[in-house]
Amino acid sequence: MTQPDFGPLDKALDRAASLGATDAEACMENEVGLSVRVFDAKVEKFSFSESRGIGLRVYLDGRQGRSYTSDLSDKAIDEAVVAALDSAKVTPADEARALPDSSLYPEGATGGSYLGGALDILGDDLDRVTAGEKIEFVLEMERLARQYDERVSGVEASVYSEGTGEVILASTKGFRAAYRSSICFGYIVAVAGRDSESVTGFGFTAGRSFADLDAKASAEEASGMAVDLLGGKPVETAKVPVLIDNLSTAELLAVLGGALSAESVVKGKSFLAGRMGDPVASSRLTVVDDGTMKGGFGTAPFDGEGVGASEKSPIEAGNLTTFLHNCYTAARMGTVTTGNAGRASFRSQVGVTPTNIFLKPGEATPEELRSTMGTGFEVRELQGVHVGLNPVTGEVSVGARGRWIEKGQPVHAVREVTIAGTMDGILKGIVGVGSDLRFTPLLGGIGTPSILVEGLTVSGT
Repeated sequence: MTQPDFGPLDKALDRAASLGATDAEACMENEVGLSVRVFDAKVEKFSFSESRGIGLRVYLDGRQGRSYTSDLSDKAIDEAVVAALDSAKVTPADEARALPDSSLYPEGATGGSYLGGALDILGDDLDRVTAGEKIEFVLEMERLARQYDERVSGVEASVYSEGTGEVILASTKGFRAAYRSSICFGYIVAVAGRDSESVTGFGFTAGRSFADLDAKASAEEASGMAVDLLGGKPVETAKVPVLIDNLSTAELLAVLGGALSAESVVKGKSFLAGRMGDPVASSRLTVVDDGTMKGGFGTAPFDGEGVGASEKSPIEAGNLTTFLHNCYTAARMGTVTTGNAGRASFRSQVGVTPTNIFLKPGEATPEELRSTMGTGFEVRELQGVHVGLNPVTGEVSVGARGRWIEKGQPVHAVREVTIAGTMDGILKGIVGVGSDLRFTPLLGGIGTPSILVEGLTVSGT
């Protein structure tokens, strides 16, 4: 593998130093993406994208300034450095804003090489598989979904997307390293109909390589879900056990991950603030964040500041043990970074981002969890999570579709119900954790099994 091109970064760092910067950091990202969408056996959209740019952070005695540029000419880099320094001059001093100490770097982070080869985050076939083959994959998902069952009346969306990226980071603290990664996924929304009723189901497949994808599995997942939800009807309001499937649980963990961010805590926007060391969930629940997981969708050899990836458990057997930190939040809260600095892109400021965050799976299958429920509700889809689940207060009020369970068996589909309560109530009410751990890149490297929660209010008629 060729060596990373540090030329534009070195120009930026040298210029920052010559203009009096105490410290400086430059992060360059190169990304190539492709997406395909088909409808009714025809290509509806085909797009190819490329982006490249540098994000800069400079320091003037406790004052931080930022800027970015997608123009890598000498003139544009010089202008970006000047802009960052100008912003630092008018920013209030904050001693907590500083680059990480070199003791936090991963091995090899000062040698100017690519890291992470053993982490299996770069697929070897995305550039070899032709565009025609990728289009055929999306068409095949659509065909297989339609063939699954005569009640499948159509496909609302069949999509393939991929991206290959390179991150190169350098700083005046001596950090010089890079990594490459890739990701690809397909998803499909199938439609099932009966009489005047029409319902949808969702399925997906994802991996680091095209060879990891399974068109048949995603098509059957989407069509199976749509068929299962036919005949849905409301139920009377009741407080019952609720089995939440793994993909719906991922949406809950995405919100919980935000509440575990020390950035949210520092801003007073987390319902977990002030609860360090307290039991915040059932003893059955352990949340792991592991940036070192081989092939993980959130895996990288270092975070957005150059700190080496690590594994930690923010919630251990129900107890809150740590928040997720970057260098700034760690300094603000008197602790050490957990290696969770993240950037949405080179244009963004450094925030706090989970890596591979997941619920540690249990031993029971979803079917075994269902068999213990008696009468209750099985969630197959949550609706309105972004507005109905408040990470600041922990209040929950979200729509849901699924199946009504009696004597441990599904008896009919359910629609137009709302699950109401609090995140505390859900987390502390977990009485079973499934063995069906599944990771999705659609929500950012989140992995979840199904969970069984006792005594949730399902509001219907």
